[in-house]
Amino acid sequence: MDFDKLLLKRYVLDNSIKYNGIPEVGSVLGRVIIDNPDFKKDVKGLRSVIEKLVSEVKKMKLLDQKEDLEQLGGPLKNIQEEEREMIPLLKVKHDFVVRFAPNPNGPLHLGNARQAVVNWLYRNIYKGKFILRYDDTDPKNKVPMKEAYDWILEDMEWLGIKPDETYVASKRLNIYYDHFQQLLKMGKAYVCTCSQEDFKRLREGTRKPDDEETGRISGDPCPCRDLSVNTHIKRFEKMLSHGFKEGEAVGRIRTDLRDKHNSVRDWPAFRIIDKPKHPLVKGKHVWPLLDFASAIDDHLMGVTHIIRGSDLQLSRNKQLYIYGYFRWKYPIIKLQGKFSVSNVDLSKTKTREKIEQGLYTGYDDVRLGTIKAYRRRGIYSEALVEMIKEIGPKIRDVTITPEFLSSFNRKMLDPLANRYFFVKDPIPITILNPPKETSVKLPLHPDYLDRGDREMKIGKKFFISKEDFKDYRTKIVRLIGLYNIRLNTTSQFLSKQLLPYPKIQFVPEKSVNMKILLPNNTLIRGLVEKDITKLKSGERVQLPRIGFVYLSVVKRDYVYGYFIHD
Repeated sequence: MDFDKLLLKRYVLDNSIKYNGIPEVGSVLGRVIIDNPDFKKDVKGLRSVIEKLVSEVKKMKLLDQKEDLEQLGGPLKNIQEEEREMIPLLKVKHDFVVRFAPNPNGPLHLGNARQAVVNWLYRNIYKGKFILRYDDTDPKNKVPMKEAYDWILEDMEWLGIKPDETYVASKRLNIYYDHFQQLLKMGKAYVCTCSQEDFKRLREGTRKPDDEETGRISGDPCPCRDLSVNTHIKRFEKMLSHGFKEGEAVGRIRTDLRDKHNSVRDWPAFRIIDKPKHPLVKGKHVWPLLDFASAIDDHLMGVTHIIRGSDLQLSRNKQLYIYGYFRWKYPIIKLQGKFSVSNVDLSKTKTREKIEQGLYTGYDDVRLGTIKAYRRRGIYSEALVEMIKEIGPKIRDVTITPEFLSSFNRKMLDPLANRYFFVKDPIPITILNPPKETSVKLPLHPDYLDRGDREMKIGKKFFISKEDFKDYRTKIVRLIGLYNIRLNTTSQFLSKQLLPYPKIQFVPEKSVNMKILLPNNTLIRGLVEKDITKLKSGERVQLPRIGFVYLSVVKRDYVYGYFIHD
């Protein structure tokens, strides 16, 4: 099959730039096939062309790669960027700016990735701007990790996301202080020194219901609320100089005490943290809460559309007060429901705790729902993006199963992964009076015979799985691709004729030890045919009756892999 080499080079260059100058054959191949399904007819030839182009591009400097890509037409659009009907359109009149604001208290998990990808898809649809903003202003409960800033960027790049602008909230504290001081001078904010218990009691109201039908009670103003502007300015200065200690003073936004949501009533904008644990900022004790910092930043950064979880819908109610006081225009909001994966905990806080306790090996532990873990297991980034695109920004909560994600990955992986026999818990058998064949050839892929064969050198001794030996001992079976035997420790050769006997896998006497790590963190041990050692670390294969496996370590006498899915 003839391929357009300039088109394929464009794919390779696009992939290489995405990964800082190092293209990856499997990733390029998968994306090419997704965009050009007809190329499946000659995957072997396609892989050969891509491998040569990858070899050429690897020798180029990154700057030269970028120049060549521009000459070939620039970065390729993903199919998901072009098929808009999968993502509901938004109200867009002029400029379009979205932001993704993760907390760097760990790498991205699949829920974070959904948020990032949906924003990125919209950015591409409307040819707008995508802002990455690290929301790292909680150095007490959600302590940022220094490494996580880079981890998040790496995860995003792997997903094909390249922020147009990047900001770090903790480096903008003076901006937040300034805006709060402006609100103090306007009489729209104040510093409260009531105890948490007293304020909660006042906020919930102590009078009779205002509305007998709903039973709603207006909140009572705290004694601090009506103090002079100068008093509050001095109180805030005292907060900034750490004259108040943690819990002694809170900066609040003045709101309607009749608001039906208690949490909106005079909500907190700043609190004091005596011992902040922040990797980037030292000597600061006054920290903005998320609703305040994000309100200021969204305006100053020109954000026009916010795609946020439905659990944050009250943020709008709170922030509208600030926008009203400053006479700013509030961004358009699109809510999407909570996202979860069945039997997978996506909580960054809990994950971090369990890693520190030694219950997980790290953020790429295969049991986790982090992007690092999916990448380690050999899931294609394009498969994750396709799945997120399919789900879209639905308002209802979404819980997916691991099998749902696997279905997207399998579409890419199945035509690419060559087949190799693997025997779990091997049992040795010897064949009496076998034919004199010294080798057997089996297709690398049953659906793409033109891809070629793999060859096993054989003799009288083989290994089969413990399970097959137990199920078929003393019965007639067929060794796949060879002949029929009556199975036992010493097995009698019967015939070569293809008859309807149960077929079992085998590996020859000279095979290679292999371990496979499953998603539940248990290991499968066995033997795999020797031809697999011709492959490289990072390639993906299918082991019939086991599933698809990502090869992590490939040596002459040992192979280690991660189970991807069946």
